[in-house]
Amino acid sequence: MRPFEVLIASHGPLASALLAAAEMICGSTQGVSAVSLQPEDSPESFADRLRQALKPGTPTLILSDLYGGTPHNVACAVIGRDSNEVRCLAGVNLGLLIEAITATEPLDDELVGRLVTSSRDAIVDVSGRLAARKVTAS
Repeated sequence: MRPFEVLIASHGPLASALLAAAEMICGSTQGVSAVSLQPEDSPESFADRLRQALKPGTPTLILSDLYGGTPHNVACAVIGRDSNEVRCLAGVNLGLLIEAITATEPLDDELVGRLVTSSRDAIVDVSGRLAARKVTAS
């Protein structure tokens, strides 16, 4: 069982869509929620919803969609500098979310490093591989 919560923060419906896709693959998820920045939101109203989604005293991994974007910046402001129980990663994708959801180890530097590495490694330019297949298939 995962010893931390996961909170997805995004522009628009991306957070909810990522959660739905992850549940399609992993089944029902406990302790995972999505908070989306809507066009009518102010940074303050989005921050209020993020605070409501966080459970005090519970380790939480926030996965935001875009480094430097409002969801990421607001999440960083909400957790503050002194929080040891909340970590924030930018650049969420489905692979990263699934890795986080299925993690069983504590939310520490080792896990965060592994999540970042596996997420980066999952981005692959396959166009060269496809071109090579076309040449050998001819």
